[in-house]
Amino acid sequence: MSWYFTLLVCGLFLIGAEIFVPGGVLGIFGAAALIGAAVIGFNVFPPALGWLSLFLILMLTAAAVFIWMKYFPKSPIGKALSLSQNITGRSRDESPFTPGMKGAALSALRPSGKAVIEGQRADVIADGTWIEQNASIEIIKVEGSRIHVKETEVESGT
Repeated sequence: MSWYFTLLVCGLFLIGAEIFVPGGVLGIFGAAALIGAAVIGFNVFPPALGWLSLFLILMLTAAAVFIWMKYFPKSPIGKALSLSQNITGRSRDESPFTPGMKGAALSALRPSGKAVIEGQRADVIADGTWIEQNASIEIIKVEGSRIHVKETEVESGT
């Protein structure tokens, strides 16, 4: 009978300790201990109580996992082991470039290359056609760090 309780407590403890040691080894040993407790329960108790023991082991394991998942992340140790929800980063809308801005290709855009747009150098992507070096370009779309451009006609000052 003492092996039954020992395996039950050790199995629950090892499955709970799995969170601290990666690899699944403690979880496997914990599951084996719980299976051993269920087998011993069938040997020690009459058949009806053996099934009740198995049912209680499953319910106790489910309750322990539920309580662990619900309360552990809010505990000081759980907070230290997990990432915070407040991840800060740059917004994709912080680009200094907007559609309609004009510039010139510094290199041949086949389909990507360098350009100067209103005095600022940028990596740009042509809209599917090859654009020669020094050609006049215009931004048609900005997606994050990708700047899509098309070739424009040089305006004459008549």
